[in-house]
Amino acid sequence: MSSASAPPPLPLNASGHLPVGDGHEIWWEESGTPDGVPVLYLHGGPGSGLSPGYRRSAPSDRCRIVGLSQRGAGASTPSAGAPGPVDLGANTTAHLVADIEALREHLGIDAWIVEGVSWGSTLALAYAQAHPDRVLGVVLFAVTSTSRREVDWITEGIGSVFPEAWDRFAGFAETHGDFDRRDTSPARVRLVEAYRRLLLGDDPDLVDAAAEAWMTWEDEHIRIGTGSTEIATPPADLTDEQRRERRTFARLVTHYWAHDGFVADWAARWGGVPGAGLLGGMGRLAGVPGVLIHGRRDVSGPAVTAWELHRAWPGSELVIIEDEGHGGPRMVEQWRAAVARLAATAGTPQAPEQ
Repeated sequence: MSSASAPPPLPLNASGHLPVGDGHEIWWEESGTPDGVPVLYLHGGPGSGLSPGYRRSAPSDRCRIVGLSQRGAGASTPSAGAPGPVDLGANTTAHLVADIEALREHLGIDAWIVEGVSWGSTLALAYAQAHPDRVLGVVLFAVTSTSRREVDWITEGIGSVFPEAWDRFAGFAETHGDFDRRDTSPARVRLVEAYRRLLLGDDPDLVDAAAEAWMTWEDEHIRIGTGSTEIATPPADLTDEQRRERRTFARLVTHYWAHDGFVADWAARWGGVPGAGLLGGMGRLAGVPGVLIHGRRDVSGPAVTAWELHRAWPGSELVIIEDEGHGGPRMVEQWRAAVARLAATAGTPQAPEQ
């Protein structure tokens, strides 16, 4: 659906900030039908924040649609994109999962359908594995599990597809940071770690330059399968708000990716194998309906991740869209249809007694 023909976003029924500890307050909002089937939307990035279009991902006449900006992102405070040094020590996947539970309790919801886009699919899986009894179903779009294999591919391996852009991307970290592409030792500094350090540095001009280098690289490799044939270039001019948004995104992405999404040992929490990541905990979702939607042309996140998760998830459905990448209109159609199917069969759960 083109932006010209897209319906206006749904109005909000309620919104606010919820204190979740460590000095953080997360922004949340509701739309749709207040007594409908609860549906939770988890945005990508990490660091993208909410955009109004997500409110159209579920049937508004049957669903209570909830969105939140994850710690440090969007309207949540404090912002990870604030000028000067920031502390991301209390920003991990475990913190985000706890925030989701705090929001569920705050809103009086017993269980909900959870939908996640890109990084949001990693967070959705982490939450569902931690609280399977609170999940009516899961819909994943542009599926990721943020394993080291995926992170190393999207930051280094994919350079074989975009060698010119990657040379500029890696060259910035070699000139200004501690990355060395010639170093192949196990102790080498990964490119994502070099950028993480640059983005948390004390020099504001270098931080912004690193954010621009990161975002230009993101824009380049994400465009395949979206219909864009233009090589990504840095924008000529940015407002202070745009710079803050780009710092937010780049800082949170590199923070999470440099730590392999903080999920490498997630399965070990449930008696699984340490280091197995989310894949090792998929058995906990047996009986939870799930739909995984992925584009065959998603070179940023090859379809093998969605395939492996699907095979390890009893009863899940895998939908591969052959001619789209990290998003596209047919993927969006499948996403909305999957949420509608789950909502139709979930019923409306009752709020727990207070």
